[in-house]
Amino acid sequence: MHTYYHPITRIEPRFDRLYADGQYHQAILLMKQFLMESEEAENPYGSLIAYFSMASCYYCLGDIEKAFETILLYEQLCENYGEQHEQFNLWHIKALIFEYEQHFYIAKEATAECIRLASMLQLPHELATSHAMMSRLMIQTEHFQQSIIHAEKALEILENHYPGDLYLSCQISCYLAIGYVQTNRFDEAKELLEVLSHHPFIQQQQRERSMFLYAYSVISAAPLADILAFLAEAEAIAASVHDYTLQKFISWHAAMILETSGNPAQAYIYMKQYAEITKQQQLLQRNSTIHELERNHRIATIERRANIDPLSGTLTRFHLETICNQWLEEAHDSNNLIYCLVFDVDDFKNINDHFGHLVGDEVIKTLGKICRKIIYEKNTLIGRYGGDEFVIILRDFPEEYIIQKAQELFQALCSQPLLIDDFHIPFSISMGMVNNLGIPARKFKQLFRLADQALYTAKKQGKNQIVTLSNKNCNIYCTQKGAT
Repeated sequence: MHTYYHPITRIEPRFDRLYADGQYHQAILLMKQFLMESEEAENPYGSLIAYFSMASCYYCLGDIEKAFETILLYEQLCENYGEQHEQFNLWHIKALIFEYEQHFYIAKEATAECIRLASMLQLPHELATSHAMMSRLMIQTEHFQQSIIHAEKALEILENHYPGDLYLSCQISCYLAIGYVQTNRFDEAKELLEVLSHHPFIQQQQRERSMFLYAYSVISAAPLADILAFLAEAEAIAASVHDYTLQKFISWHAAMILETSGNPAQAYIYMKQYAEITKQQQLLQRNSTIHELERNHRIATIERRANIDPLSGTLTRFHLETICNQWLEEAHDSNNLIYCLVFDVDDFKNINDHFGHLVGDEVIKTLGKICRKIIYEKNTLIGRYGGDEFVIILRDFPEEYIIQKAQELFQALCSQPLLIDDFHIPFSISMGMVNNLGIPARKFKQLFRLADQALYTAKKQGKNQIVTLSNKNCNIYCTQKGAT
């Protein structure tokens, strides 16, 4: 089927302006409206953009739980409609979220997937960004040699493809400087820090300035008071951006300097601060709700796959039978009216034979979509029994209303040919109906068997009609396509 996607050309510039200006709440509102429009237009690609954009805004606002909930919805759509570019976006923002929650090893796994996808898709900027992120994560887990390798790789890619990206080069150079300092490569660190000291972004970007000041304090021959001043500024900035790992590096380094210089009391204060930051970091990891959210999402996904037919979007046969059995048991005592409608496409095999099975699958999808649009009330079940056969169960509705609904559905399904992949596909359906009054049906299969007999009668009498059966009579409500 053809998918046309234009609205983003109208939305994207407005979103970019709001995002760049830090107006994240307004950007979220804009994307919520766009999401609603995309869902109404049944445009999953617009929904993908909306979910990813909102997740990015929530992340920037520090609402990590909301960001993760939104990205899980994005992931759900990705399973059916996402391509590899969307998969890269998914893993990238997951890595950021897990890093924020101090789950560094999981963040590294997500970033490794980003590197793989960016390399495969030949996206040099995304590849450089991913290597830079991996370098930062290696610092967080104190794998400094690996951090250097990824930082050097990121700089190489950037110099070859985007030499003018000063911001990213500043980031990567700071990671590299930390790696050099932590592996005692002081000459290389000194040379790099000299270049960074003249970098236009080093004064503007908080995290990068904090890393620069820390690395500079390690190699500096300045007086102790100046070095402690550098470290104090670096620690204050690291605390403001919640970089607990950098705070730990700073506290440890300050303690070592003070102990060496004969100030054990001050050194103890910094060692105590180091221990408190470590404890706080561990507490954040334990209290993180991200794993619980992901676990609940996985359970819901498994449940959805078990209960929803992936082709038609209606209930699976097993799930429909289970609920209907419960309803019939309750109806045995309460005398509730339960109707069972069964329909299928007349001569569906001819559609498969003439147009192919993929087009036949699109017909099944369309049938499910029309059913969900017409039969939407509470106490209704729609399920795909198998092939092109659908079952609808309605409970506690007046008989006249159910007959009206059946005719409405019949008209909607048969009123015009389907347009699928430029093919106009005319078809008709036959439908059988039965209710539980006067029929000793306490199980779905008993009720279904009678409705299926009504469907067989409709086929035998010429197809393209609705037949309702009871224990007393047989009534034909529609004898021709389009009849009222």
